[in-house]
Amino acid sequence: MGQKDASTWSNETWNSFIKTKIEEIASISLNDDIDSHLAPLSTISNPEDPRFPLTIDHTLLKPESTPEQIDKLCDEAIQFGFKQVAERLKGSSSIACSVIGFPLGAGSALAKAEEARQAIADGAKEIDTVIPLGLLLASPPRYAELYQHLRTIIEACHSVPVKVIIETSLLPTREAKIAASVISAEAGAAFVKTSTGFSGGGATVEDVKLMRLATRHKAGVKIKASGGVRTLEACIAMFKAGAERIGTIQM
Repeated sequence: MGQKDASTWSNETWNSFIKTKIEEIASISLNDDIDSHLAPLSTISNPEDPRFPLTIDHTLLKPESTPEQIDKLCDEAIQFGFKQVAERLKGSSSIACSVIGFPLGAGSALAKAEEARQAIADGAKEIDTVIPLGLLLASPPRYAELYQHLRTIIEACHSVPVKVIIETSLLPTREAKIAASVISAEAGAAFVKTSTGFSGGGATVEDVKLMRLATRHKAGVKIKASGGVRTLEACIAMFKAGAERIGTIQM
């Protein structure tokens, strides 16, 4: 692109960059098998695989959740070896993850950054944040502003991994999903995640493949499939598509 520091890119530069990525992906059939290096967990075939529990984020999304229900969630995480609060999970292989700007993603970047700092101070080892969809769906899209928004939050988290939720069910086109994934990766996301679970849609194999292809130019960026993944067979399908983390909900 001629400019290596994405923080200096104009909206026109972002438009050109994202257009290039869209054109690259358009030449690839999502029905074809993804290259093996894009699907590192594709060999998982049963729940006894020691890698399987490490892929699970076990979550409680009920707004009326009680302290007792949170304790139950943590006990399940410890029992099954799930990766997903801080005080109760001490001494286990599970860790606490906190959401910020959840579930709408409509707050200011500075407010979300402060929320993330407090969550990390309270023991969170990973942070999930929701993309501000309005910036992406504006006409024209405000790509540069969206990048700066995410970068502000991710920089506040320092070395704590951040998962950016792009809410695929609310993005009307493949192009918007590609743009959201590309910008999240460029901003420093450790994971790009499909869904919050609050918007009526969930992860699909096609979306996971698309997100993986859109982020493969950034080494180390992973995909989390969240929403509607309720069986081992569904998990395996997501692994084959390129997901490396699965979101599950306490029922």
